Amino acid sequence: MTIRALLFNAKGELEQQGGVELLPMYHNSDYFLWLDICGADSESEARALEDFDINPLAHRDAQRHRHPPKYEAFDDHIFLLMHELKQDGNYENMTRLQLALFVDNSHIITRHSHPSHSVDKQWAQVTDDKKLPVGGMGQLCYSILRGIVDRFLPIMFEIELRLSKIEDEIFETNTDDLLGELLNYGSQLKKARRSFLYQKDLIDEIINDQRPHLLAFDEHELIDLFEHFERLASLSNLYQELTTDLINGFISISAHRANNIMKLLTIVTAIFLPLTLVAGIYGMNFQNMPELSWQYSYFFVLGFMVAFVVFGVTFVRKKRWL
Repeated sequence: MTIRALLFNAKGELEQQGGVELLPMYHNSDYFLWLDICGADSESEARALEDFDINPLAHRDAQRHRHPPKYEAFDDHIFLLMHELKQDGNYENMTRLQLALFVDNSHIITRHSHPSHSVDKQWAQVTDDKKLPVGGMGQLCYSILRGIVDRFLPIMFEIELRLSKIEDEIFETNTDDLLGELLNYGSQLKKARRSFLYQKDLIDEIINDQRPHLLAFDEHELIDLFEHFERLASLSNLYQELTTDLINGFISISAHRANNIMKLLTIVTAIFLPLTLVAGIYGMNFQNMPELSWQYSYFFVLGFMVAFVVFGVTFVRKKRWL
């Protein structure tokens, strides 16, 4: 649990780093503030936010563990709820983190339950530069959102490479583990696509609902962000379809191999069943079986069995059943 803050002067220069102790200085001055809340308990979070005019319904949405991405503009601030890849997320486990942003021209509040890669990256950038980005809070908000996109794109390309390898492995291994991996990708891509579509629509809302007096965004940057989310949604849909095709291919190959095995077993049974019948007849030990007294009977029956097997195999091969 951490609550940290960056305080900037009227020129956007970094003045102090700390925690909730910096909040009175911000509220009693014309300073700028970045407040980051990570995994704080409800009581500590409420105390930190009590002097900010945050809509209670928006705050409640931010605290929910599962909520679709959304954008909402209020009279004095905007509220963004984004889905970000967790820090330990990868192409095998695209677990997402819910990131809430409350932004106006003088402050930005980021809230997340676990460490956020995009927030930490931008936090480090700002502290190294010791100043706000040139565009102020709007540019800072955009940089965080861009960090979300920049993490997802490489993951999607890794999934593409893995699916390409699986396409070859299906013909070689065809194991249940491979099927499980494909089902996992299918499920993750379906959820990811839904999230990307929400966030694409969210950015479109910002583009069409700008309020210069509230928060200034660069429209070209927002359009670029919109196109990236649109591309992510398109890629996830494409890879989901590819995953479905691979699953169907896996099932078809498995069924084909099972059919070949059953065909082989059927042929073996068809060839050896008559031999079993012959062995059964002459193994009944009746007292009166004249053939058994013939000195060549054993070799005759053995030769018949060999000849029948050769005939059966030749017949099957000629019919191309094997």
